[in-house]
Amino acid sequence: MELDRRAALVREPLLSRHAAWLLVTLAYLYVFPYFERVNNPNENVRIWATRAIVEHHVLNIDKSSREWGYVNDKATTGAHLYSSKAPGTSFLGVPVLFAETYLHRLTGLAPPTKRQVTLWLRVFAVELPMSLFFFFFARYVERVTRSAVARDLLVVGLGLGTLLYAYSVMFVGHAQAAALAFGGYMLLSGAFAGARDESSSVSSSDALAIETEASAPQLAWAGCLVSLAVVFEYQALLVCATLAAYALARYRRRVAYFFAGAAPPALLLGLYHTVLFGRPWRFPYGYIENPEFLRSGHSAGFHGLALPKLSAIGSSLFAPDYGLFVFSPILALGAVCASIVVIRGVRREGILILAVAFVMLVFLGGMSNWRAGWCVGPRYVATVAPFLAAGIAHAWRIVRARFALTVIAAGLLIVSVVLNAVSAAMYPHYPPEFDNPVFDLAFPLLGGGFVPYSLGLLRFSGIWSLAPLAFIVLLALSLSIGGEDERPSRWAAHAAIAVAIAAVCLVPLSRYGRAPNPAEARAAAFVRSTWEPPPRR
Repeated sequence: MELDRRAALVREPLLSRHAAWLLVTLAYLYVFPYFERVNNPNENVRIWATRAIVEHHVLNIDKSSREWGYVNDKATTGAHLYSSKAPGTSFLGVPVLFAETYLHRLTGLAPPTKRQVTLWLRVFAVELPMSLFFFFFARYVERVTRSAVARDLLVVGLGLGTLLYAYSVMFVGHAQAAALAFGGYMLLSGAFAGARDESSSVSSSDALAIETEASAPQLAWAGCLVSLAVVFEYQALLVCATLAAYALARYRRRVAYFFAGAAPPALLLGLYHTVLFGRPWRFPYGYIENPEFLRSGHSAGFHGLALPKLSAIGSSLFAPDYGLFVFSPILALGAVCASIVVIRGVRREGILILAVAFVMLVFLGGMSNWRAGWCVGPRYVATVAPFLAAGIAHAWRIVRARFALTVIAAGLLIVSVVLNAVSAAMYPHYPPEFDNPVFDLAFPLLGGGFVPYSLGLLRFSGIWSLAPLAFIVLLALSLSIGGEDERPSRWAAHAAIAVAIAAVCLVPLSRYGRAPNPAEARAAAFVRSTWEPPPRR
């Protein structure tokens, strides 16, 4: 059976094998939700920092702020202003902005505008790198599950059904850090270390115990990727520590290669902090320029981190306006599957997945600013998304009730994709005033003719400009919800049950919190007043 599945993957047509990945990439490139007057500090302060390096050849954003206007989330040493974010995203954008600026000068065009700069940085520094990550994630799922259905379901689920979608269409570091951390884990896991020695006489459960070990170069690259995740998002340090413990437990003496690979990014980050703040261990959070931000988000405990609050953790998982498992119930299934793996599968992998989720949720529960302002889901723990998705992959071959697993996963996939695709495409930074932002803000905006910039506006107007995106998403779902039995009647039955499961989840959610709320009305009025492009009347 294992050889049959592996041979089927090898024989699979090239387009079929990469269809889900291509559709996810198209969905990422299709939309450009840009609202200049919102002045999103999470994104703009990174853009200001990139522009300072390219245009002014400095790390401070003094001149960028004077030329392009005020932006929040700055750090100050008294003499200069800097981005308060981890520098990885801004540095990755430097060659992109340099190329864009050079092309404008070469062709005699005016310097690129804010919108043009933002578009280039999003596409070339976030969306295309994330597409590369999903390509390798698909190969990883293939090797773990030996299933094309699992591959397509999890690529679509992770790419379109989690907060990675929203944070991959902005110039921010959350999705990049998640990709780097999980990329390091994929190398550590041995999934790319070569073919497993399987035979037709080896059972599925025994085959799972046959492991390959990462080579020395792979261990070094794993360390480098995991360490780079911290350069893009500081809180990824907790995931880095968890993966370091995993590497130590698995590779013992050979773990030195992992730490050797992790050293250069860590040293460079320490050098960056030393240049800006005088010491390698000094974070920009201790130098926040906005006194209100400093007081409310970074004054308690260690830069705003204190003892975790269960209420914050609960809201981060289950609140309808923000909860990770509400917006992405497929990740809740991933947590359940990881628990099954601990009991019945390769225990080490299940423990790692649950440990990553645990440390990040405890971290979030201890933050003063755990709600994180305007956002789609708990962005500070976006790193957990690929790990929880991997929980489903590791359980795929050990769950006896395979039909139940695939149909539940398909139903929850539909819910996850609906909520996250609408959020990412329409408004990937919901105001906290909304207690059900998808149904109280995104869908009413769409119904009122408010649509974001997208490729569709080159040919269509109004809501019809998003029709190609809807087709892309529906096509991606069609690859993922039919189950493993290819007979038309079985495929249709599996898909119908999945749709029914999705309806059971979405209908009650659509009715939650629909009473008139003055705070929501004011927030909605602000969103409409700052919308780009203005809707046609």
